[in-house]
Amino acid sequence: MLTLKSWRAFWLTHFFGILIFFIPIVSLTVLFSSGFVYLGEDTTSLFTMVVKAQPYLVLSAALKIMGLTLIICCALHFFSLSFKYKYKVIFGFIFFLCVLLRIISFYPAIAEKWFVVHNFEFMRQFVQDVSMLSLNSKLRSLINWSPLLCGGVVFIINFFNYMQSLMKQGRIVQKTRNSIYIDELDIVSKTFSIQGLSFLLFFIFGGVFLTFLNASLNIKLPKNNTKQSQPNIFIFAADSLRYDRLSENKYAKVMPYLTSQLQKASLFGPMLVGIPRTFPSWVEIASGVYSLKTGVRTMFPSKSSREGKKNTIFELAKQNGYSTLFISDFAGDIFPRYPFGGTLVDAPTSNLKTLVENGIITVFSPIQAVLVLPNLQRILPALLESPEIADPRLVASAISKNLSLVANLNKPVFLTAFFSSAHFPYASPGPWYGKFQTEPMAFQKIPDQVVNKNASYTLNHPSTQMKEQTIALYNGGLNSIDFVLEKLMGELENKGWLNNSIILIFGDHGENLYDGDMGMGHGDGVEGEFSNVTPLVIFTRGQVQPNQFNINPQHLIKTVDIAPTLAKRLNFKFDYKQSDGVPLLDKVTDTPDFPENNAYMETGIWFNSGKFTPENQPRIIYPGVAALVDIDPSMDFEFYLRPSYYQAIPGVKERAWINSEYRLVVRTTKIGAGLSLYSRADRSALHDLISNPEYMPIANKMLNELNHYLLSSGVEIIPNSNGSFFYAENITQ
Repeated sequence: MLTLKSWRAFWLTHFFGILIFFIPIVSLTVLFSSGFVYLGEDTTSLFTMVVKAQPYLVLSAALKIMGLTLIICCALHFFSLSFKYKYKVIFGFIFFLCVLLRIISFYPAIAEKWFVVHNFEFMRQFVQDVSMLSLNSKLRSLINWSPLLCGGVVFIINFFNYMQSLMKQGRIVQKTRNSIYIDELDIVSKTFSIQGLSFLLFFIFGGVFLTFLNASLNIKLPKNNTKQSQPNIFIFAADSLRYDRLSENKYAKVMPYLTSQLQKASLFGPMLVGIPRTFPSWVEIASGVYSLKTGVRTMFPSKSSREGKKNTIFELAKQNGYSTLFISDFAGDIFPRYPFGGTLVDAPTSNLKTLVENGIITVFSPIQAVLVLPNLQRILPALLESPEIADPRLVASAISKNLSLVANLNKPVFLTAFFSSAHFPYASPGPWYGKFQTEPMAFQKIPDQVVNKNASYTLNHPSTQMKEQTIALYNGGLNSIDFVLEKLMGELENKGWLNNSIILIFGDHGENLYDGDMGMGHGDGVEGEFSNVTPLVIFTRGQVQPNQFNINPQHLIKTVDIAPTLAKRLNFKFDYKQSDGVPLLDKVTDTPDFPENNAYMETGIWFNSGKFTPENQPRIIYPGVAALVDIDPSMDFEFYLRPSYYQAIPGVKERAWINSEYRLVVRTTKIGAGLSLYSRADRSALHDLISNPEYMPIANKMLNELNHYLLSSGVEIIPNSNGSFFYAENITQ
């Protein structure tokens, strides 16, 4: 029988064995430290503020990460249970170096934040060389599998050490049984029992850990056994997808697979976005009405604008017997935060908890590298909020896992997958990030406009080369999505998911990439045809294929058209009269109240602060985002726009009214609304037509249409003494 002293020795031995792995963790953390950095900005002061405001939340996040670290150390300890301490340290260094090497080969943008990469050019070149290895490279495969190989070798050595020790002890026990030395038998039995228990724990931890280290990123979808009578619906959306990347031949190599499939589409065209920001745009897509009605007009909507909302196409599908699935990486953090109607939601969320957890984990590079291993990424969901780990293959892997949960249900599937690698900072995986770049390569694009130490904003003017590299980074992100889409569509076809189906491919908005004078990004302006326009591609299979003469001949396609289009094709009960959109594949008699062949557009919160818009137009400024938002503990510590800004921010938005020929832009200045008129053929908004008297009747007509729509939606228009006016909004949220 084991004594208390024996148990104490047992636990102390293993306790020190676990702690010994903190030596390589701390050493490599110092060497590959990054500090608190987000999108190129030092957020140490923000993190300090959070610590003071929410100490318990920070403490709980730190304890969670510390617990995960201990579990990792525990697993490594039982891998090397028979090793002496010095060999455990060596194993720890080798293992963590393997995972760090793997993470830079997959996600070089993570290394962009490391001090060692910033300060030593040879390290930056090393990261570039490793991450640019081809997908079929044997060296890349070796790096990919190196953590598993390292752990496997140690596992085998430890296993043989134990077997040798147990066999030796077995012989001693057998010999002792035939002797009169009972005390010796007791001592050896205790040793045998302790080591036997240790071996059992080693076998459990080692087996589980090795299982989780499966390094496959292959897409393997389940067979469709739903036997449904209704069609399956698949939405594949890419954040910041520009229309010209599919419509112009010079970009044919950016998304070659999707471009090659366009001739098979039932519909393909440019889609105008109501607000070129992810959250409000997706709510417009889901509901079929513009943000003025949904109440979601920023990335930080209030609790009241979300509660009890059931008027989405996804909720309608669920009520009609569909399994509704949402899958995404960091840009899809909106899906858990709004009642879209998901049966399953596999996406990270955005709140103070994930901000703190992600901030802490990125400091500890070795632990971050371990948790980014396949099948371990979702142990800490906050990791998937990191823009540097926007990997379409991870989304595809999640699609496979989630489809497996519904593949045998007698229900059709409505799956929405959202890919983020083309979203700022364009941190696509290796080697895609560098596919269109020239050397020296950028791993990601930091903001043009950043906060300096005095909390003021300075505008960086990137060089021509940096602009070209930024565009190349963006194209690389789209190319990685196209690569995965080809694999996904092939698997869906082979496994029977597409026999009777509707497939939609689009972006939540487009992107400005230094076109004209519009700078980079989205949501801060409504000029031009790039950040506010995205492609809509619809493929139909089986019984849902439309007749060509039924397709609506309207000139404009809008995000608010998606919900009524799907509702009509699927015969869902839908209030077409109250929608701002129309079905695109069918004609209807119940036309909406929204003016036909027109579109509305507005900006989001200024994310790039300054007195001028990205188009170098004057605007009303207000505090930065950190000063505009507050935290609601009742919403799981989510951020929301402070009520004191409910009227001020919408009142100074830029707005646009668009028809098939012209775009009218209305900006709020200190002396009232200012007008600009552009031909839609002038996609970079280089020529303002408002100064030409012959265009004034067109501008005035479009302004009257815009103001009529705004008045009907509850927006007050207040004349001023300058002969102009201001917009003021009756927001009751």
